[in-house]
Amino acid sequence: MWAFLAVWLMLFSSQPLPLEPVEVFDTDKERVVSTFENSEKYQQAARMLLASVTARVLELNPPLTHAYIVKIPVVPPQRLEVPDAKIREEIVRMFVVMPKRGERKPYLILHTKDNATLVVEFVEPVESLRKMVRL
Repeated sequence: MWAFLAVWLMLFSSQPLPLEPVEVFDTDKERVVSTFENSEKYQQAARMLLASVTARVLELNPPLTHAYIVKIPVVPPQRLEVPDAKIREEIVRMFVVMPKRGERKPYLILHTKDNATLVVEFVEPVESLRKMVRL
């Protein structure tokens, strides 16, 4: 599963195009199940999630099974600063990992302008994003 996700993430690691869509990936089906036009409402959701980042994920391998992953290209790139976690990056793409069940809270996989990947915790509720992508 990790190998498949790593390949999928690498395919989308270049700078985002303004028209790059929002996609929903189902890890159980191992494919993109929905695609949406990247609009201001998704950019607003991305900004709110980034503003609520609190720390890096401390788990060595956070779970990616039985989850939806929402890819949101961030246009224009957004500055993320979390001094306690020593994060100061320009974010170009986010993947919101939302477990379908269990106790694990959603988390973010972020791609930076310098092609680095960050895995972070956040506190913003994801209910409105779930509604936007019909989950």
